[in-house]
Amino acid sequence: MKKLALVTASACVALTAFSAVSWADFHRPRRAGFFERLFGGFDRPPRRVERPRQRAWWEDDPSEYRVLRERDRPRFKRQKTKVKPKLAEKKKAAPRVVAIDPEVGEGLGMGNRDYVPVKLAGLFDPGFAKLTSPQTDASALRVVLADRTTNIRAVEPVRKAVLEFYKGNGFKPLWTENGNITTRGLQVLEILSKAAEEGLEPLRYKPAVLAEFKGAVAELDGDTLGLAQFDVGLTAAAVAYAMHQSGGAYEPDRLSAYHDLKPERVAPDTAIRVLAYSPFPAEYLKSLAPAYPAYAALKTELASMATDTPPDTDPFPDGKRVRIGQKDPRISLLRARLIKDNYLSLADAEVADDKRNVLDKTLAKALKRFQEAKGIGQSSNLDQATVKALNGPDRSEQREKLISSMERLRWLPKDMGRRHVLVNQASYRVNVLEDGKLLWASNVIVGKPLTQTAVFSDTMETVVFNPTWGVPQSIILNEYLPKLRSNPGYLDKIGFKTISPSGKVVSSRSINWNSVGANSGIGIMQPSGDNNALGEVKFLFPNSHSIYMHDTPNRNLFGEARRNFSHGCVRVENPREFAEILLGMQRAEVDAAIEGGEIKNVKVTTKTRVHLAYFTAWPDENGKIQYHSDAYARDTTLKNARNLMRKLYGGDGGVKVVQSANSKAPELTE
Repeated sequence: MKKLALVTASACVALTAFSAVSWADFHRPRRAGFFERLFGGFDRPPRRVERPRQRAWWEDDPSEYRVLRERDRPRFKRQKTKVKPKLAEKKKAAPRVVAIDPEVGEGLGMGNRDYVPVKLAGLFDPGFAKLTSPQTDASALRVVLADRTTNIRAVEPVRKAVLEFYKGNGFKPLWTENGNITTRGLQVLEILSKAAEEGLEPLRYKPAVLAEFKGAVAELDGDTLGLAQFDVGLTAAAVAYAMHQSGGAYEPDRLSAYHDLKPERVAPDTAIRVLAYSPFPAEYLKSLAPAYPAYAALKTELASMATDTPPDTDPFPDGKRVRIGQKDPRISLLRARLIKDNYLSLADAEVADDKRNVLDKTLAKALKRFQEAKGIGQSSNLDQATVKALNGPDRSEQREKLISSMERLRWLPKDMGRRHVLVNQASYRVNVLEDGKLLWASNVIVGKPLTQTAVFSDTMETVVFNPTWGVPQSIILNEYLPKLRSNPGYLDKIGFKTISPSGKVVSSRSINWNSVGANSGIGIMQPSGDNNALGEVKFLFPNSHSIYMHDTPNRNLFGEARRNFSHGCVRVENPREFAEILLGMQRAEVDAAIEGGEIKNVKVTTKTRVHLAYFTAWPDENGKIQYHSDAYARDTTLKNARNLMRKLYGGDGGVKVVQSANSKAPELTE
């Protein structure tokens, strides 16, 4: 008996110790998990809060984008009287779905690439030395084209086209005659010298034999070999210019992983034939510029940059962020500036002497109006963005935006479509145009900087009313599954449908969520309704990026100045109006289709092209150029590429960009 009592006592002590350890394990202070933060239920003692690191604005989803959350869940309070557990459960607010981010996509990060130019090769063929030429100037051309040491270089397609053309025409010159440069040659040379007016780098098109564009006639007068080098060099430069003006000077996919574009460049053999046989080769080169009206507007604005005098104003001093209620000696200057710019009245500007350097609420409201007008974050604080806006536009930055936007216009299809949808990611706007006229415009939301909206073109096919949302597997596994393992009936409670591997709709309680993995075949679908993640309408133009346009329940986000919130898809502020335009329906028909509640797929019968683009400088509805922030840093990447090419062609007089592994000689690239 004593032995039994001793064993029992030992077991109790062990059980008590195990219980204490278990309790400690489960109640050790720790951070709440993802779903605990979303759904509550984390009532352990809080840990000491450490100051988090400063994060970029795009790294944190707004609260509206949490996948599942209990809204306004009451905090736990100790009850004076005992409450039965079942009764307490009934009083808790039922969880509901709010503003689900429906898009998959881990994105490609910022996606920007260090530009690696296409290689240049010497424009020669040693086999030409064995051929004969009856004429003196033709013989000089043949010698130049057979020279292994030539300094005339071109990308391979241009090199091949030039060699084949001269060989085919018996090495006759195109731009020189009787020891002189022809009028046609001088006209083409002048076009190339003015490449900067088109946002191109002129040094890329200067024949290697020339020290500069001006004075070519005097420099080459009577120089037979020099004229032959000029003829070949001008041909190669003109063909390169034709390709660049028609389809861009830079390859889009070498600049960003989000670029899915195939510019329609003129073929080099086509360009050389037209240049050779047209009586107006200079006009041909001019005709290759984009015909889109915005290009002419951007070119005009770029030209004005050379003649406009920037306003003579003292720069607003920089400093630390100033919040409401804080003092700073710059506040009196800020008050004066806002009065001058009509954002603050004289009556509202009156303050006591000891408050002149305090950012009060009245001044903060005026500052917010200024920030809204400038399209920057409306923080009501004196921050870096506000100081930059107070100092006015950076002229050099605006010029770079114009040049970058002109380049991107060259990447667009030559035929944009009689009717087309143009989404400008940089301005967060969508326009529908027909025969060059604006039919409709709206605000949009595009991808975050780390999950950007791709740049590509496609065709609008279908408008879906009252869409359902099939939850992507990545969201099921990463965001739903942890909650479902603790609450298997959650999907039933919030009205989602669970699809078994055989395709049948089943209760979420019937699934053993602990056994669900990547290849389980379980699906989740959110039915149509007010809370549907895709809203009332979605617009489909099937593409390899799984990007589409759709409505959203998060209407408040359209009021933000910066609207980079999605995982890549484009969210439309006024989807019913968009549906009217695309389908040619009356508003009453659109309203009836939505309010009927049934899923309805309607084909877009009028051919409508869709272009997702990125222009940080673009004319508004009145033709005035508006400048937008470079949220994706694509302007910076393109500017770096331009600087590289400028250095390659002129900065260091033939700079070594890539060192060959087999030789000390530099390997030039383009």
